Amino acid sequence: MRRPLRAAVLAALILLSVRGSPRAQDQDEGMRTLLDAVERVARSGDSAAYAALLADGADPARARDFAGTELIPGATRAVVKERDRLPLAGTRPGNGYRLWVDAFTEFGSRSRVATWRLDVRRIADPGSGREWAIADEERVTSVESIYRLSLNTSKQFAARRLKLSAEDLDLTLTEGSVFVADIDQGVTGLVLLGRGAIDFHPAPETEKGQVKIFCGRETLETTFDAAYIRVHPSDFERLVAASQLQQTPVDPRELRRAQDVFREESQKSFAIDLGDLSRDAWTLLPTVGDFLAELRTRRYDTLTYAKSSTEAEDITLFDRKRHHNISIYASKQRLAQRGRFYNEDDLVDYDVLHYDLDVSATPERLWIDGRAVVRLKVRAPFLGAITMRLADPLVVQSVVSYEFGRLFNVRVKNQNSLVINLPAAVPRDTEITLTVTYAGRLDPQTPDRETLALQQSRSDQDELMTAFAAEPSFLYSNRSYWYPQAPVTDYATATIRLTVPATLECVASGELEPGFPALLPVGNTKDTKDTKDLTQRRKVYQFSASQPLRYLAFIVSRFMRAETITIGFPPAPEKETAVIPSGISYRSLNVSVEANPRQVQRGHDLVDRAADVATYYQSLLGDSPYSSFTVALIENDRPGGHSPGYFAALNQPLPSSQLSWRNDPAAFSGYPDFFLAHELAHQWWGQAVAGRNYHEQWLSEGFAQYFAALYAQHQRGDELFASVLKQLRRWGMAESKQGPVYLGYRLGHIRNESRVFRALVYNKGAAVLHMLRRLVGDQQFFAGLRRFYGTSRFHKVGTEDLRAAIEAETGRSLGRFFERWIYGTALPKLKFSYRIEDAQVVLHVDQLGEVFDVPLTVTLQYADTKPVDVVVPVTDRSVDVRVPLAGTLRGVDIKDDGTLAEISKS
Repeated sequence: MRRPLRAAVLAALILLSVRGSPRAQDQDEGMRTLLDAVERVARSGDSAAYAALLADGADPARARDFAGTELIPGATRAVVKERDRLPLAGTRPGNGYRLWVDAFTEFGSRSRVATWRLDVRRIADPGSGREWAIADEERVTSVESIYRLSLNTSKQFAARRLKLSAEDLDLTLTEGSVFVADIDQGVTGLVLLGRGAIDFHPAPETEKGQVKIFCGRETLETTFDAAYIRVHPSDFERLVAASQLQQTPVDPRELRRAQDVFREESQKSFAIDLGDLSRDAWTLLPTVGDFLAELRTRRYDTLTYAKSSTEAEDITLFDRKRHHNISIYASKQRLAQRGRFYNEDDLVDYDVLHYDLDVSATPERLWIDGRAVVRLKVRAPFLGAITMRLADPLVVQSVVSYEFGRLFNVRVKNQNSLVINLPAAVPRDTEITLTVTYAGRLDPQTPDRETLALQQSRSDQDELMTAFAAEPSFLYSNRSYWYPQAPVTDYATATIRLTVPATLECVASGELEPGFPALLPVGNTKDTKDTKDLTQRRKVYQFSASQPLRYLAFIVSRFMRAETITIGFPPAPEKETAVIPSGISYRSLNVSVEANPRQVQRGHDLVDRAADVATYYQSLLGDSPYSSFTVALIENDRPGGHSPGYFAALNQPLPSSQLSWRNDPAAFSGYPDFFLAHELAHQWWGQAVAGRNYHEQWLSEGFAQYFAALYAQHQRGDELFASVLKQLRRWGMAESKQGPVYLGYRLGHIRNESRVFRALVYNKGAAVLHMLRRLVGDQQFFAGLRRFYGTSRFHKVGTEDLRAAIEAETGRSLGRFFERWIYGTALPKLKFSYRIEDAQVVLHVDQLGEVFDVPLTVTLQYADTKPVDVVVPVTDRSVDVRVPLAGTLRGVDIKDDGTLAEISKS
C-alpha cells in the first residue's frame, strides 16, 4: 500500500527548485540524457532497451511488469517530460532523485498519456557513458484512448433521405454527401453536406413554450446545409442504416468543404489540451448513448443539440452564435430514474470540505497567479478522476495530491474544465487533498442579472462621454472560475490569502484576520514601512470563512474605510428562534463599509442603515449566518449589486450619468435603500440557504426581494409597502407568459432580456410569498419561514422543502399552490360579487379558468365606521365568505394587495 506523502515532503515537491548552481545544471544535463533514452525506449517499445537503463540492484521483475504495461510496441511518437523532482530517500545529497514524468505515446491516430514515478541513482562508473540509472519505477496514473480525429479522405457517401434520430430530434438529409471520421473502434464522427431538415420537438410543455419564444412555434422546424455529428462508435450502426449510404468517388471540392466544417466544429466539444506534450488536436470519445449535432442553418446560424448522460438535464438545444440555451430538460429515461425534481449535489462525485487559496492579483494586467489547496471527500462509490471548474485562460502548472503525489491533468477545451486523473479508483468517504498551481490573464466578472437594464438614447450616449469616469473595480466571483472548484456550487469553509498592488484595496469572502493587510517588503529588504513608491509595492490580505460558503469571491479597487460598527442582536423569544441543527449562530455582527474615494460620505451614511437592515432580518429569522458583513460601495453606471458570503458589492451610479433605468422590475425610485436591503438579504437567502439547482433561483432572488419589501414596510410604513407590492404585481403579471418561475436564469435568456428574469424570479417570486402569507396568516407564515431557514441552513434545498416547512406549521396541503404559482405560467381569472343577507355581507368569488389557491383582499366601505379589509381565501371553483356587518355598508372595493390575478367585478 502506498504511504501518504508527509506534509513537508509535499511542500518540497511543490516548491523545490534544483536548478541554478553549476552542479544542478550538470545534474539536469545528465538527467535529460537519461530521459531522452527513456523517450526513445517508449517510442520503440523495446523492453530490453529499458532493462539497459536500470541501476545495479533494481528489481528486474518490477521492471518487466512496468515495461509490459507501459512500453507498448507500435508507437509512432513519444514525448517524456519531467514535472517534479525530490531527493531520493536513502541516498547521499545529489546522488539520487525521485522524478515524476509525463509520458505521451502516439499510435497513429490514437494516443495515451501516463504519469510515471522514476527513482534514479547516480552511476558510480562514469566510463559507462551514463550518469544516471533507474532504480525503481511505477505508473502513477494514465489516460487511455485519446484520439486525433480526421475525416477519411478516401471515402465519400451519397445519401438520399438519410434520417438520424435522437430523443425529440429528427435530422433528415434529403439529398447530399456524407464523410466519416473513423478510428480503430469504428465511426465516431460524420459530416453531412446538402439539403437537410431539422425537426426538434421537445416533449415538456415548458420547453415547448421556450422553443416558441425562440422561433414562433412549439416545434423548431428549419433546414440545414451542413452538420457535424459525434457518437460513440458502438452507436453508429444503430443510428445510421448502411442501406441509406452509397459509397461514391471522392469529389475534391466536396471533401474540402467537409474538411472546413470538420475543422471548425470538431474543436467545440470533447477536445482536450495536452499542453507541451502535443500541440495537435486530440479528443475524447463520447459516452455510449450520447449524441452531439452541430447544425449549420441559414436562419439561426449554428444550433447545437446534445444528449449527454453526465448531465442532470441531459437534453439541450443551444444557440452557438448568441450563446443562449434554447431548451434544457431531462430525457424520459432520466426522469424515470430520478423523478421530476433533483438536487445537483446528489449527482456530484465528491464534496469539497475546505479551500485554502493563495492568490496574487495584478488588476492592471488582469493577471492572476494562484495556488489552491482543496480538501475533498469522495461521495461516489468509486472515483477514478476528479473534474473541477477553472477558467479556460488560467494555465495549470501542476496538480499535486498529498496522498498520491503529482497527478496528470488535462483541460477540456471551451468548458472551463480541469480533469485530474487518479492512479486508481478510490472508494467512497476517502479524503483527498489537492494542490493546484495555476496562472493566467482573466477578465473580471461582468455585471450579472441583478444589475438593472438601461434605456439609453443617442443623446444620452453623447452626454455620457463627457461624464466623470467611474472608479475601476475588479470583481472575481461565481461566474469567473478564478480558483479550482467543484463543478457545482458546494458549501465549504475557506482561507483566502490575496496579494494586490499596494495602491489598491481588497474585500473578499470571509473575515479579515488581525494584522492584515500587511505591506510586503521590496526585494530582499525587510523594511515593510518603506512607502516611498507604493506603485512598486504589494500588500497581502488574509480572510477566513469559518462558516460554509457556496462560492468564494473578491473585489479589488481603490477603497477607503468609511465606517465600521458592531451590532448586538437581542435574544429572540424561544418560540420565534430559528431551529439551527448545527453550526454557529452569531449574536453580533460587524458591519463595515469600504467605499471608492468619491463615495466615502455615502459610506458613512450607509453603515447605520445596513446595520438596521441586518437587525431586522435577524429578528425575523432568529439567526445571523456570518460574523461580519462588508459593503463594497463601488462606482458604476447602473444600480445593482452582487452579494457573495460576508460582503456585497453595491453599485453607486455617478450623478453625472445620463442613463435611465426606471422602467425595470427591480427599480423602486421612491425607495433608494431597496438595493441595499435586497443584497443584504442574500446573506440569508442565496448564501446561508441556497437552491439545489438553477430552477430554484427564486428561493434566493424572490426571497431577497420580498425581505427587502418587508424592510420597506418596517422602515417607511404601509404606503411604501403597498407601492412595492403594486410593482411586484405589475411586472409579475405582465411577463408570466414567458415561462414559470421554476425556469430560473433561463427566463428572458433566449432574447437576452434580463428584465423578464427579474420580473418573474424576483418580483413574481416575491409576490407568491406575499400571497402565501395572506393565505395562511402571518403567524404560521413566519413560523414556516423560520422552520425552513433553520432546517436548510448551509444546505441546498428546493421548493418542495419550503412547501414541507409551511405545511408542517399550517397542517394544510399546499401542493396545488406551488404547482400553479412556481411550476406553471397561467394566471387565475376571478369574478367577484357580493350581496347582503341577514346582517351579513356575502363575498362571492368565481374562478373562470384553472383553479388556483389565491387570496383576494376586499375593503368593506362603511358609511358610519372605518373601512375593514377582509382576505378571501379563494381555493375552489366558487367561494362564499360571510362577514357580519359592522355598520351601514356603502360598497365593497377590491384592494390591490399584490394578488396576481385578473379580477372583474359584477
